[in-house]
Amino acid sequence: MLGYNVMVMINDSIKTIVCYGDSNTWGNVPNSDLRYPHGVRWPSALQNILGSEYEVISEGLCGRTLKSNIASPEKNGINYILPCILSHEPTEWLIIMLGTNDVKDKYKLSTDQIAQNLKETISIVRGAEIENRESLKILVICPPKIIVPKSGSNEQFKEGIEKSEQLTSLYKMVAQETNSFFLDAGIFTQSSDIDGVHLDELGHLELARVVANIILAK
Repeated sequence: MLGYNVMVMINDSIKTIVCYGDSNTWGNVPNSDLRYPHGVRWPSALQNILGSEYEVISEGLCGRTLKSNIASPEKNGINYILPCILSHEPTEWLIIMLGTNDVKDKYKLSTDQIAQNLKETISIVRGAEIENRESLKILVICPPKIIVPKSGSNEQFKEGIEKSEQLTSLYKMVAQETNSFFLDAGIFTQSSDIDGVHLDELGHLELARVVANIILAK
């Protein structure tokens, strides 16, 4: 019988980044049910930029809201945020980009309610018994503004376009109050005019570049 000496290396220097979002993190191709290939989606593009010293985990779910989705509670981000972080700990960065679905007319949420839901979501993480709670860095990304698509209308977002424009200042305030970093994605990217909601390929790659710059600078 052969004997084996197995040496387990405990000192793992790889830094884990969790990207927590909706269809734009999942990689939804505008106006379709298709998904952009690996390498185009911004989390995987981020992985390519950062290299082997990081592990970038994509936790995108189409239709995910921060809260208030009664019909599909599994799509309430606040319900899954803690199990998500616990399953990937120790986590160096948690990146949250949610809010686009929250401004849909059917949810009838004010922008103040959406911002409060974001704050509550972050507070759950901040107060949890996780391995590296003190060193965990959180980046809040305000999604790109919803725009009027080429078709001329989007029935789900009749009031959502205006609401999405108001989220930036509120998200920035929440980030300050929760000791989080903040990025307004709309400065560097914009929603595709095909459907007015989702990023195109260039938008994904540009977002990855900007996020990488933030991470490497901290």
